[in-house]
Amino acid sequence: MNLCVRIAFISLWLLLTFSLSAQIGLSLPVVNNINPDDYVNFQVKVKGFDSIVGMQYVIRWDPEVFEFHSVGSYNLEQLDGEDFGTTQALDSGIVRLLWSHSNLLGGISVDSGTAIFRVRLKAIGPVGSGSAILFTQDNITPFDIAQANSDSSLTSYTINQVELKQGFGAIGYTVSADEPSDAGDIALNAFPNAFSEKTTVRFDLRTASDVELSVADMAGHILYKKMMPQLPPGQHGTEIASPQLREKGICFLILRAGTHIYTRSLFVN
Repeated sequence: MNLCVRIAFISLWLLLTFSLSAQIGLSLPVVNNINPDDYVNFQVKVKGFDSIVGMQYVIRWDPEVFEFHSVGSYNLEQLDGEDFGTTQALDSGIVRLLWSHSNLLGGISVDSGTAIFRVRLKAIGPVGSGSAILFTQDNITPFDIAQANSDSSLTSYTINQVELKQGFGAIGYTVSADEPSDAGDIALNAFPNAFSEKTTVRFDLRTASDVELSVADMAGHILYKKMMPQLPPGQHGTEIASPQLREKGICFLILRAGTHIYTRSLFVN
């Protein structure tokens, strides 16, 4: 994939956000114009962290683009280096977090926008390369954030119930950190998400349009494509089966309707 196409693709799905009633959120930054051999801090910031008693998830990147250096700058009570698993960080680009607070009845609250820790990476890819820095999960570490309730019960939030803003590191170039301003107009959704067998994609059209629906992997390779010419206004839907995608993990759903492009993330178990 040439650099211009890569930049255009990244700009479409760079900040993937899930809207939901629970306003718990995690975010990673977009860092542009990184020089080869630079060390870059990717800070994890929180939103709506009220009465949180525990969390676990994976942070993942392309190990051919960035090399793991360290985790640090802890800014969450009772969070330290022992809460992180880094044995796969150099080879696979994976850091695991498993943290819990001793106060299981009340947890801890921090202000939105607080950076609770950072992952420090070294840029080892050439100019023109880049990597998403992703909150994700796998079979070893499922995504979960636990929140204490006033009645002493706990509510557990999974990966598709938390507002996630994924990060990106671009070596020697700039990508957009903005989502399309009209991203909500088409109401593009997939359910269930995550899925192991199939998911149903639904979207609304305000006007008649040719529609192209595709799924790409993290490197931008197209795994699935479906053309739907001259769809009328209204709600439409289609099913995508996991065998059609040929791999598990994070993928990106891309819908082109006329001159507009919309994206959502897909999690294939």
